[in-house]
Amino acid sequence: MKKVLLTAIAVFAFGFANAQEGTTTSDYKPTKGTVTTEVGLTGGLNAADFNLNTGVLKFRYFLKDDLGLRLGFATNSNKTEEIDNSDLTNIETTINKRSDLTLNLGIEKHFAGSERLSTYAGADLLIGFRGAKTEYTENGYSYNVDGANQDLNTGDFSDVAGNYFGLRLLTGADYYIAKKVFLGVEAGLNIVTGKNKDIEISETGQPNVNIAGGKASGITTNVIGGVRIGYQF
Repeated sequence: MKKVLLTAIAVFAFGFANAQEGTTTSDYKPTKGTVTTEVGLTGGLNAADFNLNTGVLKFRYFLKDDLGLRLGFATNSNKTEEIDNSDLTNIETTINKRSDLTLNLGIEKHFAGSERLSTYAGADLLIGFRGAKTEYTENGYSYNVDGANQDLNTGDFSDVAGNYFGLRLLTGADYYIAKKVFLGVEAGLNIVTGKNKDIEISETGQPNVNIAGGKASGITTNVIGGVRIGYQF
């Protein structure tokens, strides 16, 4: 959080120091009919990295100069595979898979700000999906978990699959460092509820096991995408 705040301060300080370019608000800030896109920028300005896992690829369409619709998504998918071939007559393979997808649809109200600075507040509807599997095989034997990742040494489950929906209340600011190009920060309060998927376990020579999923809910605050960089079409 400290790094994000320091980076944001540096961004706005840089912008104000170069505030003499351009002559009118429309040279920089969006107007009715404008479409913008942006991505999260992690690692600070000195070690920047574009991130679509924790960050957001977001689009905005301005119904008015000060009113915009939002559409965004974040996605993450990974697979790990471990092979134990210490005994060539019985090779053991463990595969863990996980995927996440978050969608948001919302609206934001922009305030007067200044020629280059646009502050806003808004709200998003949130929808999220998570999938997870663990697959273990050796000679003539398989053990599969659908609905979670499982540590086969301890038996503990993690990254349980499921879906959720909720509401995000947010506030943020965009600063136009050049015509049609901006850096920004955004923070939000998330109110989320969801349901975990049933965990289904299948094992060679054993009956299938079903573990019922449960409900989950919570309230969190977060920095959304850290520092963001975007542009107008």
